[in-house]
Amino acid sequence: MLDDLDRQIVAALIRNGRAPWRHIADVLGQQERTVARRGNRLLASGEVRVQSFPSPAALAPVDLYMLRVTAAPSAIPAIGTWLAQRPETHWISALAGASECIVELSLERDAVGPFLYGELAGLDGVRDLPLEPVFEYYRTVSGWRPDLLTPEQYEALSPSEHPQFAAGYMELGMPPLDEPSRALAELLRANGRITIEELAAGLGVSKATASRRLETLIADGAVFVRAILDPASIGYPVETLLTVRAEAPALDAAGRYIADLPATRWAANVSGRILVQTATRSLAELRGVMQGIATHAGVTGVDVSLFTRIFKRSTVAYRDGKLPQLADVDGKDGKSRTAPEGLFTLA
Repeated sequence: MLDDLDRQIVAALIRNGRAPWRHIADVLGQQERTVARRGNRLLASGEVRVQSFPSPAALAPVDLYMLRVTAAPSAIPAIGTWLAQRPETHWISALAGASECIVELSLERDAVGPFLYGELAGLDGVRDLPLEPVFEYYRTVSGWRPDLLTPEQYEALSPSEHPQFAAGYMELGMPPLDEPSRALAELLRANGRITIEELAAGLGVSKATASRRLETLIADGAVFVRAILDPASIGYPVETLLTVRAEAPALDAAGRYIADLPATRWAANVSGRILVQTATRSLAELRGVMQGIATHAGVTGVDVSLFTRIFKRSTVAYRDGKLPQLADVDGKDGKSRTAPEGLFTLA
């Protein structure tokens, strides 16, 4: 059971997964020794992990999509598990209210048809599989700010994210990863808190070069370093998908408003609607969030579906609905010794 300080440390890692324990301690007003001990214990337990993955568009010319797979209820577990093993998928959840999975994935344009109708449609129980483009992210999971810290504390840990890279990496003219950058991303993928010394040794470069490359990749949106956890572990057990409809002139303003809510884990413009994942402490809190969105200027409707099972988060495939434990973690320094399943292959 996490106490208040544990949850604050997790919130700090959500904001900046690579923040040194000393910096987190300063922001929280705690002793570095206490924060380091607790933080390493949390990482060793697997309740939170810090990992990285490259932007798919930095690896190949792909587009970002949201897929809704409607299926027979009994087929949802098998379909969700199959999707979770696919390298194209980033996260997958089953939804209540309709027998379906929602999936974020990246595909090259000539791969869309074969994936949908050559593979997915052949699975037992699949009934429908509408695929829609993600036009823009107003917030990604990396920008989630649960109300465990003040806005000033979040800002002290790290500047605000740049969500435009998530769906618009190529359109913004960002370069593909070269071989040295791919090697760096490979070293980061199992342990987002790997030290600069370890990165430099693994790449055979100086610490200054390793640090500069890492900072550039993160700043350019080519690599995401992300804390992965179940929101329930820090007191937010109610996860939902909201579908928000708004008048066209008001859509972006509504999206920015929603993105700034503490309950919002991510929000995106998907085919001219705003899809939102929320995490709240209770259904009563969720109701308040929905009422606030529904009364925002230009919003014409809000629909809700509860998340009932997680198959994948931030490219990590779940096992039996749970975040898998890391195979080998050194409890003293919190460093992962083996790469978890379900991450992008950089080869």
